[in-house]
Amino acid sequence: MIYVDLLCSLPHLENPFVRKRPPITAVQFRKRLNMLDSESRDLIKQLSDIFYWGRISLDEEDEALVRQAKRLVDQVDETDIKGWLLWRMDLRTVMAALRRRKQNQPAPDAKALWGYGRYVSHIANYWSHPTFKLESRFPWLPQAKELLEQGDSYGLEQHLLSTEWHYYSRQQADEQYSLSDVWLYAMKWDLVDRWCRYNADLAKQHFEQLVQTGLKEPMIELRAMS
Repeated sequence: MIYVDLLCSLPHLENPFVRKRPPITAVQFRKRLNMLDSESRDLIKQLSDIFYWGRISLDEEDEALVRQAKRLVDQVDETDIKGWLLWRMDLRTVMAALRRRKQNQPAPDAKALWGYGRYVSHIANYWSHPTFKLESRFPWLPQAKELLEQGDSYGLEQHLLSTEWHYYSRQQADEQYSLSDVWLYAMKWDLVDRWCRYNADLAKQHFEQLVQTGLKEPMIELRAMS
């Protein structure tokens, strides 16, 4: 009943490339999650610390992240959540491999904890192949590789976020009105929030650049006239 009440209280999430802001703020969302019992809230928080889009930094120690991911996936009982998390970690592992190779790093050692998922060994074995021979498994991979090599961080962020959004939008929980449904909503909310904040940051940077460059001469002239 708690899951029904919670999910019915949450607004519909639209495509992040359409929205200018999430339909519910982070503060409001956290308040709604307080409807859950402490065990469910703790699980969602632990999962968010590892798997949410905006909380996986490429600067983090790969080994520590992999150990955390393994520990957490083993603790999750819901098979649908496990599947979603494994998909997410496959994506991160592939991107980590592309970035490593772009930095001219050699294929990771078999004993190294650098990635997590079903394709760690496969990627190492096909390190010199442009897409690690995974383009049929990950249709988004060739474009991600091209954008990364071009240094198009905005395009890459949009492409990966779009890939995640379409994936999670197609998923359905094994049991309706369950913790899995709440988790799926949380994943999608994070994507919307991430993209809106990313664009807001870019807009702020662009405005500051205009102030520092385009508006500099007019401001000097106005001061001289005064």
